[in-house]
Amino acid sequence: MFESAEPGRLLRNLSIYTVAVLVAIAGAIGLIDVIDVPAVLAGALLVLGLAVVLAVHEYLGGPF
Repeated sequence: MFESAEPGRLLRNLSIYTVAVLVAIAGAIGLIDVIDVPAVLAGALLVLGLAVVLAVHEYLGGPF
C-alpha cells in the first residue's frame, strides 16, 4: 500500500488529516467542558474538523 503511493501526496494528506482530527478533538473536548472554550466555538471547531476529514476522504483520496 505504501509502496504505490507518492510520498508527497501521502505526506500532504496525512498532515491535513492529522490537523483536522486534532481540531475536531479540541472541539469535542470543548463541548464537554474539559477545556474552557465557548460552546459556539467548540461546536464550530468540531464541525470544521469533521468537514475537513470528510474532504480529505472524498476529494484527496483518503489519508493513504
